[in-house]
Amino acid sequence: MNLMIKTVTSDFEDINALERLNNEAFPAEERMEIDEMMQLISRRIIEVTAVYDDSTFVGFYALSVRKPTAYVFFLAIDSSKRSRGYGSKALALMKKQYAGYQIVLDMEAIDDEAENIEQRKARKSFYLCNGYHETGYYLDYNDLIMEVLCTDEELDADSFRILLDKLKIRKTPFVLVRMN
Repeated sequence: MNLMIKTVTSDFEDINALERLNNEAFPAEERMEIDEMMQLISRRIIEVTAVYDDSTFVGFYALSVRKPTAYVFFLAIDSSKRSRGYGSKALALMKKQYAGYQIVLDMEAIDDEAENIEQRKARKSFYLCNGYHETGYYLDYNDLIMEVLCTDEELDADSFRILLDKLKIRKTPFVLVRMN
C-alpha cells in the first residue's frame, strides 16, 4: 500500500470516479452532488482530497476548515477496497494534512431501532479505534441526528459552532446540542 493524496480542483482528472464513489457511498439525503461540491471548492468553503494507492483512486474526504477546527463532511473508500486498511490510512493522512486542528466528524447516532444498527456500531468502533473520541455532542441537520466525534479528547464546541455558523451551504442550519 503506497498512499498519496491529491487536492480536488475544477480540473480534477478523476472526477467521474469521485462522483461514482460519492453516489455509491452516501444516501441521497446525506449526499452532496458533485456540481455543488465543485462550487463549494471554488468558493473555498470546503476542501476535497482524493486518496490514491499508487495511481489507483481509492477514496476521498471533504472538510470545511476554520482554524482551529477541521470538520469532516465526507469520508468514502471505494467498496472494493474496504476492510483492507484504506480507511484507517486515509484518516492518518487527514490528521497529518490538518495537524494542529481538532478534526471533527459526525456519524449516524447509535439508535437501537435503526435498521442498520450493526453498521452504525461498527462505524463508531472504527473511528474510536482510529483516535477519535466521543464528545457528548450531536448535530441536528434537517432532522438527521448525527453523533459528533473529535480527535481531541474534548471538543472545542465554541470554535466548532463558529465554523458551523459560517458554513452557508444550504438554508438549513446545523444545530449542535449536548446530550448526556
